[in-house]
Amino acid sequence: MLLLQGMFVPAIKGQGTEEQQKKWLPMAYKFQIIGCYAQTELGHGSNVQGLETTATFDPSTDEFVMHSPTLTSSKWWPGGLGKASTHAVVYARLITEGKDYGIHGFIVQLRSLDDHSPLPGITLGDIGGKFGSGAYNSMDNGVLRFDHVRIPRDQMLMRLSQVTREGKYVHSDVPKQLLYGTMVYVRQTIVADASKALSRAVCIAVRYSAIRKQFGSQAGGPETQVLNYKTQQSRLFPLLASAYAYRFVGQWLKWLYTDVTQKLEAKDYSTLPEAHACTAGLKSVTTSATALC
Repeated sequence: MLLLQGMFVPAIKGQGTEEQQKKWLPMAYKFQIIGCYAQTELGHGSNVQGLETTATFDPSTDEFVMHSPTLTSSKWWPGGLGKASTHAVVYARLITEGKDYGIHGFIVQLRSLDDHSPLPGITLGDIGGKFGSGAYNSMDNGVLRFDHVRIPRDQMLMRLSQVTREGKYVHSDVPKQLLYGTMVYVRQTIVADASKALSRAVCIAVRYSAIRKQFGSQAGGPETQVLNYKTQQSRLFPLLASAYAYRFVGQWLKWLYTDVTQKLEAKDYSTLPEAHACTAGLKSVTTSATALC
Protein backbone atom coordinates (compact mmCIF):
# COMPACT_ATOMS: atom_id res chain seq x y z
CA MET A 1 0.00 0.00 0.00
CA LEU A 2 2.95 2.32 0.65
CA LEU A 3 4.10 2.15 -2.98
CA LEU A 4 0.52 2.48 -4.27
CA GLN A 5 -0.06 5.77 -2.48
CA GLY A 6 3.55 6.93 -2.53
CA MET A 7 4.55 6.33 -6.17
CA PHE A 8 1.82 4.81 -8.38
CA VAL A 9 -0.81 7.44 -7.60
CA PRO A 10 1.58 10.44 -7.71
CA ALA A 11 2.92 9.24 -11.08
CA ILE A 12 -0.58 9.25 -12.57
CA LYS A 13 -1.45 12.58 -10.96
CA GLY A 14 1.74 14.20 -12.20
CA GLN A 15 1.98 12.71 -15.69
CA GLY A 16 -1.55 11.65 -16.61
CA THR A 17 -4.17 13.74 -18.35
CA GLU A 18 -7.39 14.70 -16.56
CA GLU A 19 -9.20 11.90 -18.39
CA GLN A 20 -6.60 9.34 -17.31
CA GLN A 21 -6.74 10.53 -13.72
CA LYS A 22 -10.53 10.23 -13.68
CA LYS A 23 -10.26 6.67 -14.98
CA TRP A 24 -7.44 5.25 -12.85
CA LEU A 25 -7.30 7.17 -9.58
CA PRO A 26 -10.75 6.18 -8.24
CA MET A 27 -9.86 2.50 -8.71
CA ALA A 28 -6.56 3.04 -6.91
CA TYR A 29 -8.14 4.96 -4.03
CA LYS A 30 -10.72 2.20 -3.56
CA PHE A 31 -7.99 -0.47 -3.78
CA GLN A 32 -9.76 -2.09 -6.70
CA ILE A 33 -6.31 -2.17 -8.25
CA ILE A 34 -2.90 -2.27 -6.54
CA GLY A 35 -0.20 -0.36 -8.36
CA CYS A 36 3.58 -0.13 -8.21
CA TYR A 37 6.29 1.98 -9.84
CA ALA A 38 8.36 -0.04 -12.32
CA GLN A 39 11.33 2.08 -13.29
CA THR A 40 14.53 0.41 -12.07
CA GLU A 41 15.98 -2.33 -14.27
CA LEU A 42 18.70 -4.90 -13.75
CA GLY A 43 21.04 -2.79 -15.86
CA HIS A 44 20.00 0.77 -14.94
CA GLY A 45 18.40 2.52 -11.99
CA SER A 46 18.99 6.20 -11.31
CA ASN A 47 20.20 6.57 -14.91
CA VAL A 48 16.67 6.80 -16.26
CA GLN A 49 17.80 7.59 -19.79
CA GLY A 50 19.62 4.26 -19.91
CA LEU A 51 16.48 2.13 -19.42
CA GLU A 52 16.08 -0.56 -22.07
CA THR A 53 12.43 -1.71 -21.90
CA THR A 54 10.67 -0.68 -25.11
CA ALA A 55 7.13 0.46 -25.92
CA THR A 56 6.72 0.32 -29.70
CA PHE A 57 3.56 1.80 -31.22
CA ASP A 58 1.66 -0.35 -33.72
CA PRO A 59 -0.67 1.94 -35.74
CA SER A 60 -2.46 -1.03 -37.29
CA THR A 61 -4.00 -1.94 -33.92
CA ASP A 62 -3.68 1.38 -32.03
CA GLU A 63 -1.58 -0.34 -29.38
CA PHE A 64 1.84 -0.17 -27.76
CA VAL A 65 3.92 -3.34 -27.66
CA MET A 66 5.82 -3.61 -24.37
CA HIS A 67 8.96 -5.71 -24.60
CA SER A 68 12.07 -6.59 -22.58
CA PRO A 69 14.71 -7.03 -25.31
CA THR A 70 17.64 -7.97 -23.06
CA LEU A 71 18.32 -9.61 -19.72
CA THR A 72 19.38 -6.27 -18.27
CA SER A 73 16.09 -4.70 -19.37
CA SER A 74 14.25 -6.78 -16.75
CA LYS A 75 12.49 -4.54 -14.25
CA TRP A 76 14.28 -5.33 -11.00
CA TRP A 77 13.56 -4.27 -7.42
CA PRO A 78 10.23 -2.35 -7.68
CA GLY A 79 8.46 -2.63 -4.33
CA GLY A 80 5.08 -4.35 -4.36
CA LEU A 81 5.82 -5.99 -7.70
CA GLY A 82 6.76 -9.44 -6.41
CA LYS A 83 3.36 -10.48 -5.04
CA ALA A 84 0.85 -7.69 -4.49
CA SER A 85 0.54 -5.44 -7.53
CA THR A 86 -2.05 -5.86 -10.25
CA HIS A 87 -0.89 -2.82 -12.23
CA ALA A 88 2.26 -0.77 -12.68
CA VAL A 89 3.41 2.51 -14.08
CA VAL A 90 6.15 1.17 -16.35
CA TYR A 91 8.88 3.39 -17.73
CA ALA A 92 10.03 2.40 -21.21
CA ARG A 93 11.55 3.76 -24.39
CA LEU A 94 8.78 5.04 -26.66
CA ILE A 95 9.33 4.03 -30.27
CA THR A 96 7.06 5.16 -33.08
CA GLU A 97 7.65 5.52 -36.82
CA GLY A 98 11.03 3.90 -36.28
CA LYS A 99 12.30 6.63 -33.94
CA ASP A 100 13.22 6.37 -30.26
CA TYR A 101 11.64 9.26 -28.34
CA GLY A 102 13.12 8.38 -24.97
CA ILE A 103 11.59 7.38 -21.66
CA HIS A 104 7.85 7.66 -21.05
CA GLY A 105 5.40 6.20 -18.53
CA PHE A 106 2.74 3.59 -19.33
CA ILE A 107 0.01 2.08 -17.18
CA VAL A 108 0.19 -1.69 -17.60
CA GLN A 109 -1.98 -4.39 -16.05
CA LEU A 110 0.23 -7.20 -14.79
CA ARG A 111 -2.09 -9.67 -13.09
CA SER A 112 -5.65 -10.88 -13.53
CA LEU A 113 -8.22 -9.21 -11.29
CA ASP A 114 -10.00 -12.56 -11.03
CA ASP A 115 -7.29 -14.95 -9.81
CA HIS A 116 -4.19 -12.69 -9.56
CA SER A 117 -2.27 -14.78 -12.09
CA PRO A 118 0.24 -13.04 -14.42
CA LEU A 119 -1.28 -12.02 -17.74
CA PRO A 120 -0.02 -13.59 -21.00
CA GLY A 121 3.43 -12.44 -22.03
CA ILE A 122 4.30 -11.21 -18.55
CA THR A 123 6.87 -12.91 -16.33
CA LEU A 124 6.75 -11.93 -12.66
CA GLY A 125 8.58 -13.00 -9.55
CA ASP A 126 9.81 -12.01 -6.11
CA ILE A 127 13.56 -11.37 -5.98
CA GLY A 128 13.81 -13.12 -2.60
CA GLY A 129 15.59 -12.16 0.59
CA LYS A 130 17.62 -8.96 0.73
CA PHE A 131 20.79 -8.25 2.67
CA GLY A 132 20.19 -6.05 5.68
CA SER A 133 17.43 -5.42 8.18
CA GLY A 134 14.00 -6.97 8.34
CA ALA A 135 12.52 -3.74 6.99
CA TYR A 136 13.85 -4.56 3.53
CA ASN A 137 12.57 -8.11 3.65
CA SER A 138 9.04 -7.02 4.55
CA MET A 139 8.68 -5.59 1.03
CA ASP A 140 7.95 -7.87 -1.94
CA ASN A 141 10.50 -6.41 -4.32
CA GLY A 142 10.04 -8.06 -7.67
CA VAL A 143 11.27 -8.78 -11.18
CA LEU A 144 9.23 -8.16 -14.34
CA ARG A 145 9.73 -9.04 -18.01
CA PHE A 146 7.56 -8.38 -21.05
CA ASP A 147 7.31 -10.57 -24.14
CA HIS A 148 5.57 -8.38 -26.73
CA VAL A 149 2.68 -7.43 -24.44
CA ARG A 150 0.09 -5.18 -26.08
CA ILE A 151 -1.64 -2.32 -24.28
CA PRO A 152 -4.08 0.33 -25.60
CA ARG A 153 -2.55 3.60 -26.80
CA ASP A 154 -4.43 5.59 -24.15
CA GLN A 155 -2.51 3.82 -21.38
CA MET A 156 0.50 5.95 -22.19
CA LEU A 157 0.64 8.77 -19.63
CA MET A 158 -0.05 11.71 -21.93
CA ARG A 159 0.25 14.91 -19.94
CA LEU A 160 3.80 15.52 -21.18
CA SER A 161 3.44 14.13 -24.68
CA GLN A 162 1.25 11.81 -26.72
CA VAL A 163 1.15 9.62 -29.78
CA THR A 164 -1.70 10.20 -32.19
CA ARG A 165 -3.82 7.46 -33.76
CA GLU A 166 -1.63 7.76 -36.85
CA GLY A 167 1.55 7.27 -34.84
CA LYS A 168 2.74 10.89 -34.77
CA TYR A 169 4.63 11.92 -31.65
CA VAL A 170 3.38 15.21 -30.21
CA HIS A 171 5.26 16.89 -27.37
CA SER A 172 3.51 19.39 -25.12
CA ASP A 173 5.07 22.57 -23.76
CA VAL A 174 5.40 20.93 -20.33
CA PRO A 175 9.08 20.39 -19.35
CA LYS A 176 10.37 16.83 -19.55
CA GLN A 177 11.69 17.23 -16.00
CA LEU A 178 8.12 16.67 -14.85
CA LEU A 179 8.85 13.00 -15.54
CA TYR A 180 10.88 13.05 -12.32
CA GLY A 181 8.09 14.55 -10.20
CA THR A 182 7.25 11.24 -8.55
CA MET A 183 10.89 10.61 -7.68
CA VAL A 184 11.12 14.08 -6.12
CA TYR A 185 8.31 13.13 -3.75
CA VAL A 186 9.84 9.76 -2.92
CA ARG A 187 13.32 11.19 -2.38
CA GLN A 188 12.15 13.88 0.03
CA THR A 189 10.34 11.16 1.98
CA ILE A 190 13.51 9.06 2.08
CA VAL A 191 15.51 12.00 3.48
CA ALA A 192 12.93 12.42 6.26
CA ASP A 193 13.02 8.68 6.99
CA ALA A 194 16.83 8.72 7.12
CA SER A 195 16.75 11.49 9.72
CA LYS A 196 14.34 9.47 11.85
CA ALA A 197 16.48 6.34 11.64
CA LEU A 198 19.65 8.24 12.53
CA SER A 199 17.89 10.04 15.39
CA ARG A 200 16.75 6.76 16.94
CA ALA A 201 20.22 5.24 16.71
CA VAL A 202 21.97 8.30 18.15
CA CYS A 203 19.40 8.61 20.94
CA ILE A 204 20.04 5.04 22.04
CA ALA A 205 23.82 5.47 21.89
CA VAL A 206 23.85 8.78 23.80
CA ARG A 207 21.52 7.50 26.52
CA TYR A 208 23.56 4.36 26.97
CA SER A 209 26.79 6.36 27.11
CA ALA A 210 25.27 8.61 29.77
CA ILE A 211 24.41 5.78 32.15
CA ARG A 212 27.30 3.43 31.38
CA LYS A 213 30.31 3.99 33.62
CA GLN A 214 33.78 2.63 33.13
CA PHE A 215 37.10 3.11 34.94
CA GLY A 216 37.47 5.26 38.04
CA SER A 217 39.96 7.89 39.04
CA GLN A 218 43.27 6.90 40.57
CA ALA A 219 42.07 8.44 43.83
CA GLY A 220 39.39 5.78 44.08
CA GLY A 221 36.47 8.00 43.14
CA PRO A 222 33.37 6.91 41.21
CA GLU A 223 33.73 5.51 37.72
CA THR A 224 33.50 7.90 34.79
CA GLN A 225 30.50 8.12 32.50
CA VAL A 226 31.45 6.80 29.07
CA LEU A 227 29.94 9.93 27.55
CA ASN A 228 32.60 12.07 29.25
CA TYR A 229 35.43 10.45 27.30
CA LYS A 230 36.60 12.55 24.37
CA THR A 231 36.90 9.54 22.11
CA GLN A 232 33.23 8.70 22.71
CA GLN A 233 32.19 12.30 22.12
CA SER A 234 34.15 12.44 18.87
CA ARG A 235 32.08 9.53 17.54
CA LEU A 236 28.65 10.49 18.86
CA PHE A 237 28.44 14.27 18.69
CA PRO A 238 28.94 14.59 14.90
CA LEU A 239 26.16 12.05 14.41
CA LEU A 240 23.96 13.91 16.88
CA ALA A 241 24.53 17.13 14.95
CA SER A 242 23.83 15.32 11.67
CA ALA A 243 20.54 13.98 13.04
CA TYR A 244 19.37 17.54 13.70
CA ALA A 245 20.65 18.75 10.33
CA TYR A 246 18.90 15.93 8.43
CA ARG A 247 15.71 16.59 10.34
CA PHE A 248 15.71 20.26 9.37
CA VAL A 249 16.69 19.65 5.76
CA GLY A 250 13.96 17.00 5.53
CA GLN A 251 11.40 19.57 6.66
CA TRP A 252 12.77 22.04 4.12
CA LEU A 253 12.49 19.47 1.32
CA LYS A 254 8.89 18.81 2.32
CA TRP A 255 8.20 22.53 2.03
CA LEU A 256 10.05 22.67 -1.30
CA TYR A 257 8.01 19.78 -2.70
CA THR A 258 4.76 21.42 -1.59
CA ASP A 259 5.85 24.69 -3.18
CA VAL A 260 6.82 22.93 -6.43
CA THR A 261 3.49 21.07 -6.53
CA GLN A 262 1.51 24.28 -6.11
CA LYS A 263 3.52 25.98 -8.85
CA LEU A 264 3.08 23.02 -11.19
CA GLU A 265 -0.67 23.34 -10.84
CA ALA A 266 -0.27 26.93 -12.02
CA LYS A 267 1.97 25.73 -14.90
CA ASP A 268 5.04 27.29 -13.29
CA TYR A 269 7.95 24.86 -13.70
CA SER A 270 10.76 27.18 -12.60
CA THR A 271 11.62 25.42 -9.32
CA LEU A 272 11.39 21.84 -10.59
CA PRO A 273 15.10 21.52 -11.54
CA GLU A 274 16.13 22.76 -8.08
CA ALA A 275 13.83 20.26 -6.39
CA HIS A 276 15.12 17.43 -8.57
CA ALA A 277 18.77 18.25 -7.86
CA CYS A 278 18.34 18.84 -4.12
CA THR A 279 16.30 15.71 -3.44
CA ALA A 280 18.62 13.51 -5.51
CA GLY A 281 21.76 14.78 -3.79
CA LEU A 282 20.39 14.88 -0.26
CA LYS A 283 18.91 11.41 -0.58
CA SER A 284 22.38 10.07 -1.33
CA VAL A 285 24.09 12.06 1.44
CA THR A 286 21.61 11.27 4.21
CA THR A 287 21.12 7.59 3.48
CA SER A 288 24.86 6.94 3.10
CA ALA A 289 25.68 8.67 6.38
CA THR A 290 22.85 6.91 8.20
CA ALA A 291 23.91 3.49 6.91
CA LEU A 292 27.48 4.04 8.13
CA CYS A 293 26.62 5.33 11.60
